[in-house]
Amino acid sequence: MSEIKEIDLEYAKKVIERSERLLKATVDDVMTKNVITVDYDDPASKAARIILENGFLSLLVMKEGKPFNTINIFELLRLGYEETFDKNKDYLTTKVGELVQNKKFYYLPSGTLLREAVNFMMERKLRTIPIITNQVVNGVLSIVDMVQWYRLNHEEVLIGKKPH
Repeated sequence: MSEIKEIDLEYAKKVIERSERLLKATVDDVMTKNVITVDYDDPASKAARIILENGFLSLLVMKEGKPFNTINIFELLRLGYEETFDKNKDYLTTKVGELVQNKKFYYLPSGTLLREAVNFMMERKLRTIPIITNQVVNGVLSIVDMVQWYRLNHEEVLIGKKPH
């Protein structure tokens, strides 16, 4: 009986340590640092190709070398749908900037606590958010990044059961 209590005590310690890591984690601990971008003047077809080839949910749009906005897979899908009905809209002639110029640009600064980032993203229904400090792109945080980080920090997710 005492063996079971020791194992449960060890597991409880791991859970507490993991909870502390989660509370202290910042976007910098989780984000993707190698950011692929598109330019404001690039055709939508380039953004679509990059998103498809890399399995991204969105891309950071740069204008004159500075972060301008993001374009996501749903905006590109909408363009494809509209292309069916409006011959003036297509992936080859529509510029990325045209699709995002009137959209609110959301980003978070480096050092933001991960729990704050999660709430910010959920409240705005964002799947990806750039991490930018003083106009410098530090990385991109996505739902996929967070799931991967969670998996690496939760042993029972990796092995499929409570560790012994």
